[in-house]
Amino acid sequence: MFFRLPYSLPILKNSPIMENQTANQNANKDPLDISRRGFVGAGLATAAGSAVRSQATLAADAKSNGQHLFWGDLHNHNAVGYAKGSLQRSIDLAREHLDFFAFTGHAWWHDMPHMPGDAHLRWVKGFEVHRKHWPKTRQLIRDANDDGFTALLGYEWHSSQFGDYCMIFPGDHEELFLPDHVGKLLGYARQHNVLAIPHHVGYKQGWRGANFEHFRRDVSPVVEIFSEHGCTESERAPQPMIRHSMGGRSTANTIVRQLAKGLRFGFVASSDNHRGYPGAYGEGVLGVWAADASPASLLEAIRARRTYAATGDRIVLEMALNGKPMGAELKPTSDRQFDIRCEAQDSLAMLELVRNGRTIERHFPEDAAPPLAPLPGRVKCRFQYGWGPWAALGLGRICHWDARLRIEGGRFLQATPCFQSAPFDEQLRDRLRTVSEHEISLVSQTTRLQCYAEDPTKAVVLEIEAGADAVLTLQLRQPVEQTLRAPLVQLQKDNVVTFTGPFTSESHIIHRLVGPSEYTANVRWCDSRAAEQTDWYYVRATQHNGQLAWSSPVWVG
Repeated sequence: MFFRLPYSLPILKNSPIMENQTANQNANKDPLDISRRGFVGAGLATAAGSAVRSQATLAADAKSNGQHLFWGDLHNHNAVGYAKGSLQRSIDLAREHLDFFAFTGHAWWHDMPHMPGDAHLRWVKGFEVHRKHWPKTRQLIRDANDDGFTALLGYEWHSSQFGDYCMIFPGDHEELFLPDHVGKLLGYARQHNVLAIPHHVGYKQGWRGANFEHFRRDVSPVVEIFSEHGCTESERAPQPMIRHSMGGRSTANTIVRQLAKGLRFGFVASSDNHRGYPGAYGEGVLGVWAADASPASLLEAIRARRTYAATGDRIVLEMALNGKPMGAELKPTSDRQFDIRCEAQDSLAMLELVRNGRTIERHFPEDAAPPLAPLPGRVKCRFQYGWGPWAALGLGRICHWDARLRIEGGRFLQATPCFQSAPFDEQLRDRLRTVSEHEISLVSQTTRLQCYAEDPTKAVVLEIEAGADAVLTLQLRQPVEQTLRAPLVQLQKDNVVTFTGPFTSESHIIHRLVGPSEYTANVRWCDSRAAEQTDWYYVRATQHNGQLAWSSPVWVG
């Protein structure tokens, strides 16, 4: 369904920020087809992974400081199983905004219970689809790899008794090994150098929660702390597990409880998206500090636990303990120096250092931040769009967006997409393209129909370098022709909320500017303990908009 509103808003002559006018002829030019790895001018790229990619700086050794940050999703689904969308569509979407992904189709559930109305047959049929498609799956994953993108082969193994695992292969793999016991599965993983990542571990044992009695750190160096199921850090953590039939979080199965028992593993997040949208915003994504995005380098970093979990916003998070990076194990020492670097995608509410499950240090960047984002200088600005009519009243629809974002008196340094999975359609794609360092093109779709977490919006986070006289221009071609000019000096104080038509039409917001002192933090903390004391630490970053990130732990002793 293609939706276009038949009217434009009137010109608001008295508004100091907003001016609506007919789209000019330049808006009809097609953007340069420069992908997220293409660069214009001073190195602008249209995603987090780019020439402006973050580089590790805190570790004491040169090898660790040569690491770069890569973003990916190691758990997602499509119609090769019992979800939606083709595998080729998943690959297309992943290539748009991720550096790597693993497709982990639904493969087997050896102890699946019978469900009312034979609903379990949906799983049974999906497993058969996955099995028959396995040779083609392998071929598509092989073909998806190139110098700038890594696709990994995998599948998901379910178990009521033992919990679910995502099996990630280092290369092509012919056999689809589907045993009836987790011991056999993990033994096979060890034999074939396969990652076995526990998923939604916080459910009660027996209800597809992890059975940590069988945990093996040699094949499970990392554990999923967040996905669309929710957060398993603790039973009191944000993002509760409420979307599925396995109940809520069991304290005995949460991440903090396992670390307290002496288990050692790093943290990852992945979406578990069932609409063929790897890296869907808000459902979980992982950052990996690696030398490059090759399969070998990424898997080495995951096994070394140089990973961290994020809910959606691509929060840059780096930590070092006595010069050793996240995931490291240090010899006993009483003097412990923590260096933390964080660059958020919005204002950063709090950084926390957690020791043995309890927060021991907190940093609030806003305490020292000036009241206004500084100009001239670097700032971040979020363009958010969607909303629209209520689906519950039968008014839900798909809205198509075609927009240009331009900056006068400055330049774009980076544009990071925040694209959730709705609406689903095999042919729909969100596209973010570079036209120049002064212009970005966006083609996207939003809806309230089956949107994730009842959030009917998507967004792009713009990093801008600009002077005090800079102006951000938004030019819409769909759903209406509409042009807004927002001087950055006014975006220092106020956002701009605009509707595309009468109630209940879609709307959009150019958010208030966020300055570096609000979205960045460089912190040093020291902790003195008895040398023989064994402790584990991790860092938690929280933005004001509720997006979070968790570093993998480090251990002393």
